[in-house]
Amino acid sequence: MARPPRNLYRGIYHLAARGSDVRHLFLCDSDRQEFLDLLAATWAYFDLALLSYVLMGSHYHAIVWIPDARLSLGLKHLHTEYARWHNRRHRRSAHLFRAHAMTKQITTDRQLVTACRYLALNPVEAGLVTHPLAWPWGSARVHAGLEPPRITLAENDLRTALGGDDDWRDRYRSMIEGAAAETRSDVQARTPSSSSEPRSSAVSR
Repeated sequence: MARPPRNLYRGIYHLAARGSDVRHLFLCDSDRQEFLDLLAATWAYFDLALLSYVLMGSHYHAIVWIPDARLSLGLKHLHTEYARWHNRRHRRSAHLFRAHAMTKQITTDRQLVTACRYLALNPVEAGLVTHPLAWPWGSARVHAGLEPPRITLAENDLRTALGGDDDWRDRYRSMIEGAAAETRSDVQARTPSSSSEPRSSAVSR
């Protein structure tokens, strides 16, 4: 039985997409950079806005603003183009992405801050790094004011959610630093080598 179409309305959404079965979406940093380039081009073409993101190995997360249900078309285009590139590069032919991405609407500032915090902590939870701001393939370092964005980000909503003043990046960084401290015991119980996620050569050792 066919899955009914999604009811997506104007607003902010938490988006997550995973590889099919045990496949990884990103096997190396070149894969991640190609995906980011395609993501930026697709979002610009479909007039979507990217608030925050993190690229892992088997999946990715993004916080996006959409004007209407065109997100489905945007994702179809993005995933199709990246899967073609990925399969050519790695000499594969099977489906790369699972059929349906997860989308959850964000309706409050608190939900937005919580979602962005979750994205920043994802690489730590996966054992890829021991500190959220050490992972280069996400927007956490940009939000914290540590580096310029790799692709265009629409940060106004996050800025507003964190007080709306010029100190919002410091506030974001303090939040992430605090979250890292809270989870330190869990992080120490796992090592990066125990993770099945492909690591990044750009991580500062």
